[in-house]
Amino acid sequence: MAKSRKLINPFKPTAGMTPPVIIGREAVIDDFIDGMDEGPGAPGRLMRITGPRGSGKTVLLTQLGELASDRGWTVVNVSGREPLCASIQEQLAHDAHLRSLDIKVSLPIVSAEARLGGAAEELSFREVLSRATRSLTKHDSGLLITVDEVQDASHEEMAAIATSVQYMIREQQDIGLLFAGITTGVLDLLNGEGITFLRRAKAEELASIPTDEVAHALRKTIEESGLRIDDDALSYAASQSHGYAYLIQLVGYYVWREGRRHSSDSVDITLADARRGVDVALNEFGSSVLETAISGLTKPAIDYLMAMTQDEGASSTSEIARRMGMPAPNANTYRRILIERQIIESTAPGFVAFSIPFMRDYLLQHRMDILARYGE
Repeated sequence: MAKSRKLINPFKPTAGMTPPVIIGREAVIDDFIDGMDEGPGAPGRLMRITGPRGSGKTVLLTQLGELASDRGWTVVNVSGREPLCASIQEQLAHDAHLRSLDIKVSLPIVSAEARLGGAAEELSFREVLSRATRSLTKHDSGLLITVDEVQDASHEEMAAIATSVQYMIREQQDIGLLFAGITTGVLDLLNGEGITFLRRAKAEELASIPTDEVAHALRKTIEESGLRIDDDALSYAASQSHGYAYLIQLVGYYVWREGRRHSSDSVDITLADARRGVDVALNEFGSSVLETAISGLTKPAIDYLMAMTQDEGASSTSEIARRMGMPAPNANTYRRILIERQIIESTAPGFVAFSIPFMRDYLLQHRMDILARYGE
């Protein structure tokens, strides 16, 4: 008797984990591939990727890095939450490809021997990057640097990286720089001193993914795993994801798990399975995303959000101020804070809306518990 196929959940609702199918980001991937093909100075080699939390920025950076690696490039991945220049230098110093080219570069603290000129010497960050890039370019390769969570990065370090990359581009060397972060944080960075060069980066804003694309990806992933999904179940699951990258994986994970429960009798995921799976997914989304988003907010900021819950759509900022019982300029202070945290967004002059799916429902459902934290 043939051994039955083991069913393994294909969905990966873990931050930064690459899902089996990346959807709705084909245009960004195509821009990057064009940049790789078109050579030094191509727009796709200098790119800023922005979007709210959970929109798939880290996953996309990983995918683009893998594309570069497949072409033989050296890829250095860093986060704005670590010392950027030191981390880049350390990764280059231990890179197997550079070692195979007989190139040694300085570690951030302990200088290693640089055998380009024969004598040991202390190398600056710019010289480390230059030597590595020139050598890789000479051997038909290149260097790609990706910076995630760039809104948390030191402006001085980003300026140093930008300057070094700019010089390499001017020399027609094969180098690329991709940086990703929350939209408002990236814009704040670009307004800093010494960052002028990065303002030229190709802007890629990760918007919500169309429902039909979500449905296509869910069906494809589910069927390749060994299950099937009914049309009404698929439509419901896709619509409940709201095109939000992390929620797509979360919904897919729990809907698939409901289908597996009865796979010995039927491999078809029903609407009832989808409803149960979505309920579990939304509960987890509430605790892992929505609660995290509002944690640490001041009471007036929470009051601003609660005032917004009275509207099913966009809220008038002047009406919110009236509901809060404070002058509009005072209320606008909390509006700016909430926009910076990517909890709300401006939809038109004088109007705001929630930028994270289900935030309004979560605030209404947990209103008493949330206000109790502030003694109410």
